[in-house]
Amino acid sequence: MLAIREMARRRLQFGLVTGVVTLIAYLVLMVTGLGLGLNQAAGTALLALDGDYLAYSDRSNLSVIRSQLSEAQATDIATAPGVAASAPIGYVAAAIEFRPGEVDTGALLGIDLGAIAEPAVVEGRALTETDTRGLLVDRTWVSLTGTGIGDTLQVPVGLAFEPFEIVGVVDEGSFFFQPAMFMLRDTWRQISYRAVDQATPFASVVLLQGESLEGATGAGWEIVTKDTAFWNIEGVSAQQGTVDALRYMGLLIGAMVIGVFFYVITLQKVSLLGVLKAIGASGTYLTTQGLLQVFLVSLTGTALAAGLAVLTKATVLSSDAIPIAFTTGAILSSSVAVVVAGVVGALLSMRQISSIDPIIAMQQQQ
Repeated sequence: MLAIREMARRRLQFGLVTGVVTLIAYLVLMVTGLGLGLNQAAGTALLALDGDYLAYSDRSNLSVIRSQLSEAQATDIATAPGVAASAPIGYVAAAIEFRPGEVDTGALLGIDLGAIAEPAVVEGRALTETDTRGLLVDRTWVSLTGTGIGDTLQVPVGLAFEPFEIVGVVDEGSFFFQPAMFMLRDTWRQISYRAVDQATPFASVVLLQGESLEGATGAGWEIVTKDTAFWNIEGVSAQQGTVDALRYMGLLIGAMVIGVFFYVITLQKVSLLGVLKAIGASGTYLTTQGLLQVFLVSLTGTALAAGLAVLTKATVLSSDAIPIAFTTGAILSSSVAVVVAGVVGALLSMRQISSIDPIIAMQQQQ
């Protein structure tokens, strides 16, 4: 085949552009992985909840930080039409001292025992009614800090720090870029509001299972899907917009680089293409061969970049301290985008091929 034979003869030129495509595709893939990792850090714990909907107070602007629900509202939500199961959840961020002088922030989530919000324990045991100072902590944070079952964490209760014991490890991820830490909801109320009475908020949100609940409202509350709740986490939408802008910029640069390379290559062989046309090669055939070269270069570069990105994640960025993640779908979609960008960028040179006049091209050769 003409396209492959030319690539074999001009290995250096095509090898260089393949290397450039590899670097651009690698950049796009790493930015995509960073975006996925940041999204996981922002709300994995929310997405992992065993429910499809969340109820917020109606003036919270779908912010878990500002949402406060009373016991009456939680009861009203639980008995709304279409609700199959519900679980009130409390949220507060706190400074956690895991060793003397070493402090990290944690997302403290108050839950009820036996409710749908209670996470599965992967190590240790579940909370019990007597664990008023017990915690279930995400495994990633446990690994990063070197803590474990039975260790004591100092958690702020009012103006003082009190000891809380890690009784179990869960695989729930993060919330608001903080490790998820589960405790009894009554304990959460004490930490958040100190004095617990009828005027104290009962929960921050209510997790729901059911059907067709999106958009339901009541006295001071509203229900949205879990995905809507995720995209309303402070900073997530803006963060994703920034990541998308970087991806699109990388694709644009890739299209321009590939387009310029193949345009220059085409100009260098105008006379040869004219000869081929003169001896019977059609413009469609030559254009198809040019597009095949673009496709092969883009595909090879993208495949190398995908392997390099996965290798980077497995070695250099293997630590959970750096929020980067890859999924098969993300790698495939980004790879396809790079290949398409390359083909689109090379359309100008393909137009140049189709417009070559064999007589003029042969005269230029002379």
